[in-house]
Amino acid sequence: MCGIAGIVHLNSEQVRPDKLRSFTDSIFHRGPDGSGYELVENGLVGFGHRRLSILDLTEAGKQPMYSSDKKLLITYNGEVYNFLEIKKELEGLGNNFNTKTDTEVILKAYQQWGMDCLNRFNGMFAIAIWDFQKKSLKLVRDRFGVKPLYFLFVPDSIFAFASETIAFKHLANFKREINNDVFQLALQQPELIEGSDKTIYKKIYQLRPGHFLELNNFSTPQVKRWWNTKDHFVEIPTKYEHQVEKFTELFEDACKIRMRSDVTLASALSGGLDSSSVYSTLHEISKSGSVLERVPSNWQQAFVATFPGTSIDERSYAEKVVNAINGKAIYITPDYSNLVNEIIKTTRLFDGVVSTPIISISDIYKSMRNNGVTVSMDGHGVDEMMYGYNSYVYQAFYDAIEESNFKRAEEYALILCGLSPNYNINDLRNVINSFNKSKFRKGISLLRNKLFRNYIKQNNEKSVSWYQKLNSELIHEINIQQDAPEKWSKSEKMVYNDFHNFSLPINLRDFDRASMQNGIEIRMPFMDYRLVTYVFSLPISSKIGNGFTKLILRDSMKGILPEEIRTRTYKVGIGAPMQEWFEGVLKEFVFDTINSVSFKQSPFWNADVISEEISMSYKMNKLNKSFCNKTWNILNAQIILDAN
Repeated sequence: MCGIAGIVHLNSEQVRPDKLRSFTDSIFHRGPDGSGYELVENGLVGFGHRRLSILDLTEAGKQPMYSSDKKLLITYNGEVYNFLEIKKELEGLGNNFNTKTDTEVILKAYQQWGMDCLNRFNGMFAIAIWDFQKKSLKLVRDRFGVKPLYFLFVPDSIFAFASETIAFKHLANFKREINNDVFQLALQQPELIEGSDKTIYKKIYQLRPGHFLELNNFSTPQVKRWWNTKDHFVEIPTKYEHQVEKFTELFEDACKIRMRSDVTLASALSGGLDSSSVYSTLHEISKSGSVLERVPSNWQQAFVATFPGTSIDERSYAEKVVNAINGKAIYITPDYSNLVNEIIKTTRLFDGVVSTPIISISDIYKSMRNNGVTVSMDGHGVDEMMYGYNSYVYQAFYDAIEESNFKRAEEYALILCGLSPNYNINDLRNVINSFNKSKFRKGISLLRNKLFRNYIKQNNEKSVSWYQKLNSELIHEINIQQDAPEKWSKSEKMVYNDFHNFSLPINLRDFDRASMQNGIEIRMPFMDYRLVTYVFSLPISSKIGNGFTKLILRDSMKGILPEEIRTRTYKVGIGAPMQEWFEGVLKEFVFDTINSVSFKQSPFWNADVISEEISMSYKMNKLNKSFCNKTWNILNAQIILDAN
């Protein structure tokens, strides 16, 4: 886990060593344990690396790394968790190894199998390889985009890549500029940005998940796809109990191989189903007597963020999980005595538009680092696979009505009400009954009138009046391919596309930045590609039913999690006590920002409309979640604009 950077000059100009160093060291926070820089091809190509030492802590693990025959050079960010198995296979084919790293395994695998090696890798990775014989660069991003990778291309001048967009601010002879149309889109429909190849900066792009880029003979880069989940669906056991057994097997192994580390690891525990499942399964594995390879002695701790006196505090739930297994936990109460300055600092480093202050996420990883931990085991990815969000259940309810399956619609209605107080069971039953007794049009009309308003309210739709008009041509240009199987229901397609293109890419970006700002690697067992392809191969009835979302996960956790946690439905999620902040310590900052000259002159929003609405909300004491999220969006954007 590290930060990578590289520069390829497409003319005869050499890359200056200080230019490469400055570009690489701008992401020092991603790799505080060491650095490396290599200039090759008579100075036309430079690779940089900031090291976060996880595997093989010796100098042998340093990057950039040459292959043993000096034909390849690699700089790489991430982990290939099954590197031990691949290494044994390569040794059987006659390969010898000089290090204990997964980096060397990647090089040997690439030389042995070419690009087919990618399908053997179980992990998260952003890889750059220079081939000296072919005079070619390959950039590769993992299947689901857990690790980020951005690139700049100026024809006949320069190609550069880095782990974060902020690095390009420090690239010599390049002036980074905001792309106004994309920035406007990021404010209003951010999900469209993270699933595309766009960034908020001109000429800077991101390599999409499951894709690779080739730059041959210093010419024009070509981007190709190497992974598509639906091409890898698997055969599913017919009986549900056998499906649960297989899921449990895959999940346990996903956790087991992610415990491989030469440094201390811990779990980020919220008290919700997902993170609790990871933490408890690690302890279950240790009790089972399973053979564990390259596992540190210190992995048992959990870190819990607490927000005493607020609606988002979940300490009591986390304590139940910890106590159930006699585990160890560190409870963190963040110090917000210097909140405004810390928000500005972390937001500038984040270098993008994020839904809540990134500090609310990053504090838990900051605490880990301060306590000698380098790797965090987290529970991300479940919601986007197994109907964890209200909108997915809402769509499933809609689908059931369209199919005239009123019994299933009633079941989904009850689940929806358990997830959120914004839904009323009597309203939902009225929709079902109205459709059952009358024409299709009347039922759908009631559905839209009674449910859609709640759905929009719950998801905090931004006020259109706050923003300038979007560039419709840009939206059409992005046109993200939503490639879920055609025969699926609307809700199944929604979940699949959110996982690959919309909701999850945003979450992965946010947690990567939050953790790496503090030099912490996040590992996500639920993002194991074997588990992902298995879950998306399952019928919807295995994921939502019997009164629950995430059904198969809950059933796999019987006897492992406390029942109160296993059957818990109300979702809080990791966030910030926004209402309390806006009422108190952030109030002055809010008004200073909206009264600033730069805010009033911004081309991205209607400053007078925003100022009036914010002032009125404070005057009438209507600082609800919707207000806070909308207002933070503007504050975040202004911080980024002021920093550029």
